[in-house]
Amino acid sequence: MPNTSRRTKRPPKRTQVTDENGWTHVTSGGNVRRVMRSRPDSTGTSDPSFEPVLAPAEAPARLTITQLQTQFREHSEKWEGSETWVKLAGVLGKKLRERGSEQPSGTSQSEPASGPVDAIVCIGLGSPSGFLRDGWTDRRSVSMYQLAALVSIKDTIAVQPLRVYAQDPVFNHLDKALLEDLNIEVLAHPQAFSHITQSTLLFCPGAERKHLELLLPSKPWVVFGGPLEHATADAEGALQTFVDSTGSYCLPEFGPSEHAFWNMRLYWVEREREQEQKKD
Repeated sequence: MPNTSRRTKRPPKRTQVTDENGWTHVTSGGNVRRVMRSRPDSTGTSDPSFEPVLAPAEAPARLTITQLQTQFREHSEKWEGSETWVKLAGVLGKKLRERGSEQPSGTSQSEPASGPVDAIVCIGLGSPSGFLRDGWTDRRSVSMYQLAALVSIKDTIAVQPLRVYAQDPVFNHLDKALLEDLNIEVLAHPQAFSHITQSTLLFCPGAERKHLELLLPSKPWVVFGGPLEHATADAEGALQTFVDSTGSYCLPEFGPSEHAFWNMRLYWVEREREQEQKKD
C-alpha cells in the first residue's frame, strides 16, 4: 500500500524585500542577510545605517567564466541585431553629436581626447550568472541583455578616457570576472555615487525610486532606465525635477525579451536647462 502519511514538501514562500537603498529582492524562508552599510545622502556623503542586503547571487555550481562569456556573446548578438538597439543607437549618436558640437575646440594633439561623456555609471544591473540565494526568480537573461546594452553604449561613445563603473550588491565572483573582462570596473556600495557628474551617462535599468532620489541630484547628462514618469506620479523633488528638465526617447519593444527593456527610456538634459544648472 502506498504510504499515505507522507507529507508533500511544499516550496518555500517567496517574499519581496526592499532595502534602505531602494533595491527590491525576492527571497524565501526569510533568509535575508542584514549587514551594516553606509547610505549616501543627496549631497554624496555617507550616513551610517543598518540596511538589509542580500548576499551575492548564487551561480550554478558547474558554470565557468568561459561558459558565461559565451552566454554573453549570444545575448549580445541578439541585442545588437535588434531594431531596439538600432533605433537607440541612432538617438544616442545624434545627442552625442549635438553635445559634442557645443564643447570647446582647439585642444592640442598632446592633450587626451575628450568627449560629451566622461564616464558611465551602472547601478542595479543584477546578476548575469546567478539566482538570489534561496530565491526562485531567474533574471539572468534580463541582466545579460541589459549588460549587452551597456557594452554597446560604451562602444558607441568610444572616447578616451572613458571609465565604466558597475555597482550591485548581488554581483558574485563570476559576474565580477565577466565585467572586468569587458573593461567595466566593479565598485562596492556606495563608491559609484561619487563618480556621477554632469558629464556622466547613468545606466540604471534596475534602480528603484529610493535609489534614483539619491542619484539624480548629481545631475547626470544622460540616463538610461525608467520609466521615470511613473515614479513621479506622486512625487516632488529630485525625480520630478529631473523629468521636467529632460527630453526622452522610449525604446521600441525588444523581441527576444520584452521584459528586459520594458518601457525604458533614454533621457538627456536639454541644453537650456543644462546652462541654467551650470549657473547654480
